[in-house]
Amino acid sequence: MKAKKLTAMILTGCLALSMLAGCGNGADDAPGSQSGGDSRQGEQGSSTEGTGQETPRPETAGVTFPLEEPYEIDVFVCSVDASYNFEDTVIFKHMEEMTNVKMNVTNVGLSELLEKRNSLLQTGDYPDVFIKSSFNTGDLYEYGSEEILIPLEDLMAQYAPNYCALMDERDAWAVTTSADGHTYGFSEVNVLNINSCYMFINEQWLKNLGLDMPTDRESFYEVLKAFKEQDADGDGDPNNEIPWIAPSDLRMLENIFQYMGVNYSSSWDTMALSGDMNSIEFYPATEEYKEILAYLKKLYDEGLLYKDSWITTCDQQRAMAQTGTSIGVFAEWAPVLTMGYEKGVNEKVLEYTLMPAWEGGGFCSAIGINPSAFSITDKCERPEVMVAWVDYLYSQEGAMIAGYGYEGKHYEVIDGHVKAFTESEDYGQNMSHVSINMGGGSVSPVNAAGILPAYVDPEEDAASYKFNMDKEKAMQQYFAPWPTLIMTEEETEQNGTISADVEAYSRSYRADVITGVKDLDATWDEYISTLEGMKVRDMEANYNAAYDRYKALQ
Repeated sequence: MKAKKLTAMILTGCLALSMLAGCGNGADDAPGSQSGGDSRQGEQGSSTEGTGQETPRPETAGVTFPLEEPYEIDVFVCSVDASYNFEDTVIFKHMEEMTNVKMNVTNVGLSELLEKRNSLLQTGDYPDVFIKSSFNTGDLYEYGSEEILIPLEDLMAQYAPNYCALMDERDAWAVTTSADGHTYGFSEVNVLNINSCYMFINEQWLKNLGLDMPTDRESFYEVLKAFKEQDADGDGDPNNEIPWIAPSDLRMLENIFQYMGVNYSSSWDTMALSGDMNSIEFYPATEEYKEILAYLKKLYDEGLLYKDSWITTCDQQRAMAQTGTSIGVFAEWAPVLTMGYEKGVNEKVLEYTLMPAWEGGGFCSAIGINPSAFSITDKCERPEVMVAWVDYLYSQEGAMIAGYGYEGKHYEVIDGHVKAFTESEDYGQNMSHVSINMGGGSVSPVNAAGILPAYVDPEEDAASYKFNMDKEKAMQQYFAPWPTLIMTEEETEQNGTISADVEAYSRSYRADVITGVKDLDATWDEYISTLEGMKVRDMEANYNAAYDRYKALQ
C-alpha cells in the first residue's frame, strides 16, 4: 500500500473502520531483499489481503537492503521498562534480517532518561541514533545548532519516501522544522488524536425521563434540571441525584468549554484558537468566556453543578460513584475510571455514554505529530542507511509489524480490528516482545492503531467495547487540529514565568464568580486588568509569533 494511503488511514483512524477491514499483511515467511523505503517482504505483503490487488511500492535510489556487509549501529532508546530487550522483538529481528543492520541498543527507563541522555551529550559519548528520547523542539534546535544532531531534510527527500508522503499529506513539515530551517528528527505519527477528557452522561436517566441528548447550552441546562427534579435514577427519592460533578484536581470543568466551541490545544488548556483560526488567545480573558461564567453560575445557583466540585478530587468522585452516589454527568478519560468495572460488578458504568459534541462545538485535537521519534548524530558513518532503515517503519507493513507482529502468527483481524494472540510458537506466553509498543512502551514511530485498532470482545469487556464505539463516533466531531508550535528559548522561558500565575489567578477568579464570592459584572474589568498586569498579553504575543512562523511554513 502506498504511504499516501497509509496516511489517509492514520488520519481517519477510527472514522472509517469499515474501509480498513481485511487490510492486514500475512507474515509467516522470512523477509526478502529490500530497497530503502520499499515495503516488500518477500511474498508477504505483496497484495492487499482480501482484494488481490498488487501493492504499489515506492523506490529509493542509493541504498539497497540487505547490505552486502553487516553494519552495526549504536542506539539509545527510552522505554517503559529499562530491562526490555529490543533485540528480541519481532520488528528488530525482522529489520536485521531484512537490512543486515545490527542495532546495539542501550535502553533506559523514563525515570533515568534525562540524566543519562544529557550525560552522554555533555561528555561526547553519545550514540549514532536516538530513538524516542524526549527531545523537545528546543532540544532538537540546540543540539542541531551544535552539530551533534545532523540535518535530515535532504536525506529524507532522497531516502525516505514513506515518511515524506506522510508529512506532505498531514501538512506537517512546519511542525518539524526548527527555527534555522532544518529538520533534526523523524516524527512520531499518531492518529489524528483527541486531546480531551470527555463528558459522560447517564443515558439510562435520559431514557427514564424521556429526554433527548443535549445539543447546546440550553438543552444541557434542561437535562440537568430534569435530572435534579424528576427522580432520574428511579429510586423514589427525587433529591439524591447529582446532575453534574466537575472535580477540581484535573480541572474537569474545562471539558465543557470544548462542547461550547472553544478550540483548546487540550481539554484543560487556557490558550485557544480564535474563531477564524488567525490568532491564539488566552481564552479566560475573552468576552465569550465571561458569558460562559455567567452560564456556569446559573447552573451552580440552581444546584445543577455539584456545590463541592471545587474541593472534590477525582479519587473522591470515584469513591462516591462506586459507593452508590447517583451522578448524571461527569468528565473523565474513560467512564470506568470513575465508575469502576468488573464483569457482573457495578455494571452501572454501562449506563453512561460519551456525550456528543454540541452544535458549533467539538473535541480538542492535535495534528498527531511529535517531532522526536528518531534522530541521527554526527557519529553515524552512514546516515543514509539509517534514514532508509527507519523509513520502512513508516510504511503500512512496517508499522503493522512493529505494532502487532505478524498476522496469523501473532494476531488475527476481526471486523477491521486486531485481536492479539495470547501465545505464539516463537514467544510462548511471553508476548511482550511481539510489539515494541507493549513491553517497550510507545516506541514505534507510527501508531498502528490508526491502521487497524485493537479488538475488544463485547462479551468479555462490554464497558471498553461501548467506550471504543463511542470514541469512534466522537472522532467525527474534532476541531481543526492544533499546530505544534515551536517556541524560541526566550519565548518558552517568558511563557513559563507568566503562565503559572495567570492560570492560577483565572481559575481562582472563576471559582469565586461561580460560587458567588465575587460579582461577575462588577469585577470583570478589574480581573482583566490584573491579568494584563501579569503580562498575559505578552504570553499571547509569544504564542502568536510562533503561530505566525508556523503559518509562514505552510
